[in-house]
Amino acid sequence: MDYLSLISEINRKSDKELAEYAKTYQIPLSKKEIQKLRPLLSSFSISWVLTGIPENVLNEIENILGKKKTKELLGKYGKYI
Repeated sequence: MDYLSLISEINRKSDKELAEYAKTYQIPLSKKEIQKLRPLLSSFSISWVLTGIPENVLNEIENILGKKKTKELLGKYGKYI
């Protein structure tokens, strides 16, 4: 599945469905965290695949999830952290 398809699929899921989906990948996210992260999905750019997530977006994610959880979440994608 390409990144755009994945983002589209995530956008179609309810908060509850997305929380369950995240759990299957060992990414525990609360519904509140998901609700706060959703607006960031609209700013997703395919260029992030090549260049990494922009610093301002990383900061927003960290503000929502905290430093430790952000590192765990994005650490799965080594080049971003």
